[in-house]
Amino acid sequence: MKGSIIWNLQRYSSIYLLGYLIYIFINVYSSNLNFFSWSEFFLSFQTRILSSIAFILVITHAFIGLWTVGTDYLTYRTLGFLNKSLSKYADIYRKIYYFLFVLLGAMYLALVLYIIWL
Repeated sequence: MKGSIIWNLQRYSSIYLLGYLIYIFINVYSSNLNFFSWSEFFLSFQTRILSSIAFILVITHAFIGLWTVGTDYLTYRTLGFLNKSLSKYADIYRKIYYFLFVLLGAMYLALVLYIIWL
């Protein structure tokens, strides 16, 4: 992965998420809080699209952060500092780590999109 692309992607995703939260708060607090207005707002096509984009960007943001942690701390050098026998399996630990957070991220995204669009 190219450093400048992931740096920009993570920063711009956090700016979008801030704007999305401001949008949600403004619409929730400016309207009459009852079940029907709440349902109408969150079931609108615009809010569904914005929410879907927001959750895709949450997964992307988390993926970049977790990828960075894995490449920084699950290496021969850092694990070897803790224990020499751990450093032999650094690549295996890193691959298991990547597999787990990609699997959990995909499951989370699928579940959220299912809930939003069902």
